[in-house]
Amino acid sequence: MVNEKSPEQRGRENEILVAEYYRKQGYDVLNVNEKGFPDLIVLKDGKIEFLVEVKGGSHPVHTFQKELHEQLRRMGLKVKVVRVINGKIVEETTS
Repeated sequence: MVNEKSPEQRGRENEILVAEYYRKQGYDVLNVNEKGFPDLIVLKDGKIEFLVEVKGGSHPVHTFQKELHEQLRRMGLKVKVVRVINGKIVEETTS
């Protein structure tokens, strides 16, 4: 029997992949594990540059997440959605 990874395990692996992607660009990255809040906080020189919602495959950004992203944008924060498929970042959009 093949050990299938749970959606949570795949999601965590995707978050690690995206965090490393931004670290390689010179950012500091904090991982947030709060339901609905974007998964990563990306900083440069001690200041928040943007927040990242990591999505795997075709998993949608849920309505409650979109609403929170909008609230964060109204507060002056940038929110990106990064899609990961088969271990590769395939899309990066600003929501």
